[in-house]
Amino acid sequence: MVFADRGRVLAFLSVVASIVGCSEGSGGGLPPANAVPAAALKPPGAADCSVTLYGDSILYGTYGTTPTNRLVDPPAAAIKRLRPAYTVVDRTSPGDFVNLRLPTFRREAIETRFVVIEHGMNDAGNRFDYAEPLRSMIRGVKAMGKTPIVTGLSRPRSGEVSTRDAYDAIARSVAAEERVIFADWGAVPMTDADLQDELHPGQDYSHRLAEQLVSALDRAAPECR
Repeated sequence: MVFADRGRVLAFLSVVASIVGCSEGSGGGLPPANAVPAAALKPPGAADCSVTLYGDSILYGTYGTTPTNRLVDPPAAAIKRLRPAYTVVDRTSPGDFVNLRLPTFRREAIETRFVVIEHGMNDAGNRFDYAEPLRSMIRGVKAMGKTPIVTGLSRPRSGEVSTRDAYDAIARSVAAEERVIFADWGAVPMTDADLQDELHPGQDYSHRLAEQLVSALDRAAPECR
């Protein structure tokens, strides 16, 4: 099973945390190079149809943790295809999880109306703390004046990731407590044949997950359909 290596990641986190502490003390970091203001990409008077994606290899659309092994039509591209009005900023990263993303997330400029948070499978596989870091990320999005959308966890192969259901329930519960839209990925139909390995969706299952996420965006912004 391909999860982020716990020892390597925790060592990395300690370094990142120290860097973030210094950066915050000196006024924070610069926005990433790909952070294009969504307002600059739409004509005056147009609806703000823009979304930033944060998540792991499943939302990135890859096989394992190698970024080059990407689906032909990954979720970011599928969202744009299904809803052409959207500007989609893709900040997903294979192997990502909430506590790994949180320090850099706090320093990033987000210019989109919506922010999708799809974490949990690596958290579940490693039994990482999940509820409060997820809540912190949601509240960080709100503090920026943006609208968070939280996904549930996709489904692994039968018998894999015994903690999947518990972590999916955490995501649902935190989303409800924070009164944000929940995209129920667990409700998306699938079989073991839909997976590339024990964990990662093949193209058809990935498309269905993207469609479920688009349904959540439609609830939040019907004018962007």
